[in-house]
Amino acid sequence: MIITCNKCSTRYNISDGAIKKDVFSAKCAKCRNVFSVKKSELVNNNVRQNTGPVEIEDISSSEANKSARIITICNQKGGVAKTTTCLNLGVSLSLLQKRVLLVDFDIQANLTLLMGYKDARSFFDLISTDDGNVSKFILKTKLDVWLLPSNSKMTLLSKKHLQQDNFELLLKESLSKVSNYFDYIIIDTPPSGDFYTLNALMASDIAIIPTPCDYLSMQGVSHIVNMIDVIAKKSGHIIDYKIPVTMFDSSSTASSVILDKLKSEHGGHLFRTRIERDDNVRESQIVHTPTIFYSKESAAGQQYYELAREIAAM
Repeated sequence: MIITCNKCSTRYNISDGAIKKDVFSAKCAKCRNVFSVKKSELVNNNVRQNTGPVEIEDISSSEANKSARIITICNQKGGVAKTTTCLNLGVSLSLLQKRVLLVDFDIQANLTLLMGYKDARSFFDLISTDDGNVSKFILKTKLDVWLLPSNSKMTLLSKKHLQQDNFELLLKESLSKVSNYFDYIIIDTPPSGDFYTLNALMASDIAIIPTPCDYLSMQGVSHIVNMIDVIAKKSGHIIDYKIPVTMFDSSSTASSVILDKLKSEHGGHLFRTRIERDDNVRESQIVHTPTIFYSKESAAGQQYYELAREIAAM
């Protein structure tokens, strides 16, 4: 079950068996606030399969703000924690009172599955409609973030649109219609530098390139940086990039060597916060729960929250 402090919004995961009373008192370890909790109002973190779509509110709402900062999570190498970073970063920004839209632009739809959705309408379905109203396809999730899902039809997107003029602007044009509603839009991409990653980068202000400290992942970072340079030269679209080190093992000599090489090659583009290797990450995925909600003692969960603070301060 999830308990949320009503003062600082810190969230804690506790087992169902620990709750004996219908109404009880809790004390926040972060701000020391004491507050009352009703068992009936708690969110069961083992139930993440949403029963149906909840569409985004009218984007003409008076709550609409200035244009969102759009971030692409990308690396040509797979297995570097792109989707994990997208989910945990998005939820952590939400905990910082930011309005966040996650976009699953990966044909594998792993982000969508992790958030408890299956067979939801995707970006492919969106651009196949006559009116192209993106707000009809954005779902408000139980995690206090919004989601534009992916599904199996996304594999057809590049085949259908690759030859059309300005195909690389498809995602940018759609997101521009809702950009003023969010503080951050974070796009998850497949492990490649193809149609999908290009579309995501053309829509973005910044690329976040997660990488473990291994040789092949580091080469994937270089590929994305080169891609960013080509985009700037050919289109004039300037994209900043930042690198979070993921699955870091401080006891590994090889990790330390590659970390030094990353610092040498990319300097100020590295985040201060490093995400440690943590079994809580894999366990939390099984129950469709962000790591920071799954275990308050998770090192990676807290580090993703600190990474969000770094981004919010940029």
